[in-house]
Amino acid sequence: MKTSLHSKLKWAVGLSFLGGLLAVILYRYNSLLWIQTVRLYGLFQDPCKLKGVLTSFGGYSPLLFIFLQILQVIVAPIPGEAIEFLGGYLFGLKAGLLYSMIGVVLGSWLAFSLARIFEKRVVEKFVSPELRKKFDYLIGHEGVMLSFILFLIPGFPKDTLCYILGLTPMSLGIFLTISTIGRIPGTLIATLQGAKAFEQQYKTLLILLGVSALMILLFYIYHDNIHRWIKAKIKVGIEKEGG
Repeated sequence: MKTSLHSKLKWAVGLSFLGGLLAVILYRYNSLLWIQTVRLYGLFQDPCKLKGVLTSFGGYSPLLFIFLQILQVIVAPIPGEAIEFLGGYLFGLKAGLLYSMIGVVLGSWLAFSLARIFEKRVVEKFVSPELRKKFDYLIGHEGVMLSFILFLIPGFPKDTLCYILGLTPMSLGIFLTISTIGRIPGTLIATLQGAKAFEQQYKTLLILLGVSALMILLFYIYHDNIHRWIKAKIKVGIEKEGG
């Protein structure tokens, strides 16, 4: 009991420190940035306005973009691919990918940590009952390789998975490793699409969009089969441990 309390206290202190650091940075460098950040949630549903806000901050745009990625992972109502596309359009492939990955890693860490500290209370707040029911087979089991596969699948709700895995015995180090590596392909493709759109290479852009759409369509068609396969693998693993 004491160990669990001590662990949760460390998580809380770490999260508080990061939140305070972000607040100080935003306020220190531009007080208007802080005011605009508070209003950004509504802008998530209008990418054109969002782009205008980002470019209006000049040299501070990367910092704001990273903050948006963090926010998107935790609470935002639009797919992360849209933000990553915008990152490639605004900053190019290399910088856009770097900024997106920084934001995604920090956001994933926060989601995982919130679930670990507050357990089912925070998961119930940010994850719909339908998704919680669909992924309940992951709770209580580490499933490292299976979780890694889920992070690799295009169109899979990876932000939800971060919260769910926070309820499993998985260590933070392993979680950050598989979530970061697993997110790279999807983030790279979305950022590349944005970069090609900026460069007006529409033929390449259409090919990339077509490949992404096909992969998402395949997941949509076979997602029930994928879940059944993962459940079966977990069941086999449990039986082996019990035997």
